Amino acid sequence: MPERSQGWGRPEVLLPLTFLGAIVAGAVALILPGATTHGISTVDALFTATSAVCVTGHAVVDTGTTFTFPGQLAILILIQLGGLGIMTFSYLALVIAGRRVSLGSQSALREAFTPMQSWRLGKLLFWIVGSTLLIEAIGCGAMWRATGDLWTSCFHAVSGFCNAGFSLHRDSLGSVGLGVVLPVLALFVTGGLGFTTLTELARFPFSRRGKAPRLSLHSSIVLRTSLALWLGGAALLCITEKGRLGHALFMSASARTAGFESTPVGGMSEGSLLVLMFLMFVGASPGSTGGGIKTTTLAIAVALVLTAMRGGDRVTIRKREIPRELLRRMFCVLVFALLAVFLGVLLIHIFEGRAARRVLPLMFEVVSSLGTVGLSTGITPELTNASKLLLCVVMFVGRVGSLSLFTLLVRERSPSHVRYPEERVLIG
Repeated sequence: MPERSQGWGRPEVLLPLTFLGAIVAGAVALILPGATTHGISTVDALFTATSAVCVTGHAVVDTGTTFTFPGQLAILILIQLGGLGIMTFSYLALVIAGRRVSLGSQSALREAFTPMQSWRLGKLLFWIVGSTLLIEAIGCGAMWRATGDLWTSCFHAVSGFCNAGFSLHRDSLGSVGLGVVLPVLALFVTGGLGFTTLTELARFPFSRRGKAPRLSLHSSIVLRTSLALWLGGAALLCITEKGRLGHALFMSASARTAGFESTPVGGMSEGSLLVLMFLMFVGASPGSTGGGIKTTTLAIAVALVLTAMRGGDRVTIRKREIPRELLRRMFCVLVFALLAVFLGVLLIHIFEGRAARRVLPLMFEVVSSLGTVGLSTGITPELTNASKLLLCVVMFVGRVGSLSLFTLLVRERSPSHVRYPEERVLIG
């Protein structure tokens, strides 16, 4: 019978508390006199801390000019903690200290980062943290070589791999050279694939000739869906923006995970905003530093629809059957995300009152917050304090609420022996 954590030690309870504690501590650090050049309001400090911990990238003030070096360092630490997940660091400390981690927590952590249940917890945690620091160091070195600015390179490397979208430049990446754009692009694409896929890809250079390891179904779905979304999104953006292939390729990748801009989003057409919203809603892949409903959720949902259209009763992908339990999780994640978007848009429209803008820009801000992307049409700084606090809640739900929901769904429960009579209802 599986062991269950009780009370405050349950993952679905501990995770929101640790993130909330980091947000509060970060907001306090940003309010301190030495953290900013001219001071910052409590709401803006809380908004910035929430955006950093939830690796969203939404900003109500300019990061490069508003915050001093200590303030920027505090934001960087919050991004790193949020990107990997504070619980991951907590479990890593427990493993180093030789303390025991409950089986329920181990299972939740493995489910969040890898479907390979044979991995020991200590090995998994050291791989997550070690590979993250190594990739960030490589990206930092590449940008440092191109710009000669170590701090800016380090900040963008961490922000890029953690899919945070924070930039020290006022126009994000709009005016920097390819020596910065390409490393940042590589970092946030890598960070959005997930640690399972990165692990399997890392095995290929060390495999023997003729004995290359086969990608798991999970990694295959991640790579195929990510590539399809990237190229499909870029093609649609080229149509709606009338060309500009380079910007379309960058924005299509950034909208799913990072939130960096190569061109101002506020100047894009409404058709482009709709494309970006879909990409932000889907987001990155499971076990990554990105948000959204995840690529695998979309792939399984599409497979379910195609199976229903063909009259089949079993969902299969690449000659592998998808368990019914995963179909249940997929449906819960989709409904949860759609409901959060609806409530977020409705409430922010109410809070703005007569000053409320059209629904599309407001929906864009909500979807961006829920997907922890951070792209904005530029209206965020102009919102009321109530709307800013609401977006804080949406960012928190997008980063922590979805993970807590996931841990609830993966917890093993004893099967119910009570069955009721079936009765059909009309659908559609």
